[in-house]
Amino acid sequence: MTEAGGRRGRPAARQPVSRILRVTGPLVELGYTSGIAMYDLVSIGPAGLPGEVVAIRGDVVTVQAYEYTGGLAPGQTAQPQGRPLSVRLGPGLLGGIFDGLLRPLSGAGDWLLPGTQRTAAEERAWSFSPLVTQGEQVTEGQMLGEIRDAGPVPVRVLVPPGCAGEVAEISGAGEHARDATVAVVGGAEVTVGALWPVRRPRPVRERVDSHEALTTGQRVIDLLFPVARGSTVAVPGGFGTGKTMLLQQIAKWCDADVIVYVGCGERGNEMADVITELAELRDPRTGGRLADRTVTIANTSNMPMMAREASVYTGMTVAEYFRDMGLDVVVIADSTSRWAEALREFASRTGALPAEEGYPAGLASAIAAFYERAASVMTLGGTRGSVTVIGAVSPPGGDMTEPVTAHTERFVRCLWTLDRDLAYARHYPAVSWAGSFSRDVPVLSAGHRALGDPAWVRRRERVGAVLAEADRLADLVELIGIAALPARERISVLAGRLMREGVLQQSALSEKDAYCGPEKTASLADAVLAVADRCRELVDSGVPAASVEEVDFGPLLRAREDTGPYDATGVAARRDAMLARLGDMRP
Repeated sequence: MTEAGGRRGRPAARQPVSRILRVTGPLVELGYTSGIAMYDLVSIGPAGLPGEVVAIRGDVVTVQAYEYTGGLAPGQTAQPQGRPLSVRLGPGLLGGIFDGLLRPLSGAGDWLLPGTQRTAAEERAWSFSPLVTQGEQVTEGQMLGEIRDAGPVPVRVLVPPGCAGEVAEISGAGEHARDATVAVVGGAEVTVGALWPVRRPRPVRERVDSHEALTTGQRVIDLLFPVARGSTVAVPGGFGTGKTMLLQQIAKWCDADVIVYVGCGERGNEMADVITELAELRDPRTGGRLADRTVTIANTSNMPMMAREASVYTGMTVAEYFRDMGLDVVVIADSTSRWAEALREFASRTGALPAEEGYPAGLASAIAAFYERAASVMTLGGTRGSVTVIGAVSPPGGDMTEPVTAHTERFVRCLWTLDRDLAYARHYPAVSWAGSFSRDVPVLSAGHRALGDPAWVRRRERVGAVLAEADRLADLVELIGIAALPARERISVLAGRLMREGVLQQSALSEKDAYCGPEKTASLADAVLAVADRCRELVDSGVPAASVEEVDFGPLLRAREDTGPYDATGVAARRDAMLARLGDMRP
C-alpha cells in the first residue's frame, strides 16, 4: 500500500535540491525551489536530518528539524522528499519503544547520533492469515487478513482508505515481510505495513456517542469523574502530586485493548522508570507483560526538542491505526506542558509575536486540534472503535491559571486535578473532588441504567454532597474545634472522613486494592452512605455525637483492602455488621 492509503505522493527523486540559508537551533531556512509544499518532509544536510516545512514566505522556506543541527552550515544541500512527515504503521509496534518519529530505540546505543537512527521497526517476517478470497468484493476498511504473531492483540491488515473493488490477488497463509504485498485490491497493492502522515487524522465512517465508561479501576475516577470511551481527560498537577503514578495505574488497569504511552519531554530517569516498570508489570487481562500491548514513544527532555512536538501526533496516529481495527485505545501523553514548551521555543526562534507567557498565539488551536482526534467512531469497515486521550499537564509551581492548563481545561471533557495537600497527606490518588469535573456524566448515566445500576447517578450525587459538606465544615473545625459544632454537623465531618478513607483513598501497592471493580466501588460507597445515615438517626434520637465518633469504624475502613477487587458481597457484610453495632446504641 502506498502512502496515505493508496494515494501516491510526488516522486521524491524528481524533487529539486535546495540550499541552506540559515541555521538557528531547530530552525533551518532554505532557499525556495519549485515543488516544495507546506508540511513536506525534507532531508537536511549531508546526514539527511529529517525536517518538516512549516512556513513558506517568498523565496525562503522555514523548516523545523527533528534532530540536532550542530554542524549544518549555509550552502549545504537539502532534499525535499515530496511527501508529508509520515510514520510506518504495521506489526512490530506492540511492545516496542520508539522515538518521536516512530523510529525504534531498541539497540540504538547510549547516545542517539544525528542521522544514524533507523526509520523502520525490526525487520522480520510476520505470519499472515487471509480472511478473504480472490474475486471477492471488498470496501475500504474491510479486513483482508490478520497477523497473529504480532502480540497479544491480533494486528489486522485492512483495505486502505480510498481503495475498494475486487480482490485480484491475495496471499496464502505464511510469513511475509512488513513491506511485502499481500493483496491487490482494485488495482492497488496492499502491503502488511503502510505509511501515514502524522498530522492527518485517519478517516472514519462517522463519530458516534459512547454511553460506555472507560473503567479505570480507580474509585475516585469511576465513581465521581468517569470518562466515556473516546473522550478526553486532562490531569493537571504540580510536582510530587502523583501524576505519573496515576497514569501508570490507568495504563495497567483500564479496560482498553491497546495503550499508547507518549513520554513527551519528561526527564530521562523518569521515562526509564516508566519503561522498566511497564516491562515488569503483569498484564491482568492476558497474564503476560503489560508492555506487550503497549506502544511506548519516548522523547525525553534531552532528546531533540521538535521531535517532542511531533511525538504527540505520532502517538495519536498509532492509536488511530489500532482503532480502525475495531479496538479501544487509550493515549497517555505525559506531559503536554513539555510539548507546549517546544511550540514556544520554536515560535520564539521564528520571531512570531508571542502571546501570554511567551507561548505562540496559536497555542489554543494546537491543543484543540490534538484533543479533537479523540473519538468513539464507526470505522470504515463498520466496526466500533475508540481513542481516549489522557493528557498530563505540569503547571509551573502548581499554577492552574497558566496558559497550557487554562486552554486545556476548555477543550477536554474531564478534568482530574491533583491536589498538593492531599498528596502531602499521603492520600492517593490525590484527585481533588472540589477542583475536578466530568462532562461525560449525562451520557454515561444512560449506560449505567442499561447495565442494571439505575442508582448510579443518585449515589454519585450523594457522595459529592457528603464531601462538599465536610469541606465546608473543615475550616470551622480548625477555628473553633469539632466539639463546638452541632451534632448533625459533627456527623457530617465524620461522614466525610469515612468517605475519604474508606472509599476514595486507594493503595497502588495493595494486591486487593490497586484495582477496584465497579460493583465493589458501588458497594463501598453505599456502605459508607448507609452508615452515615444511621449515625445521623442516632444523634437525632438523642445519642451524643461524641459517643458515635468513638465507635470503632476500622472494619468498615479496612473493607477496601480486606476484600477482593470484585467482592461486593464481602463489603456488604462489613456494612451490615457495622449497622448492627450502631443499632445497639441507645440515648
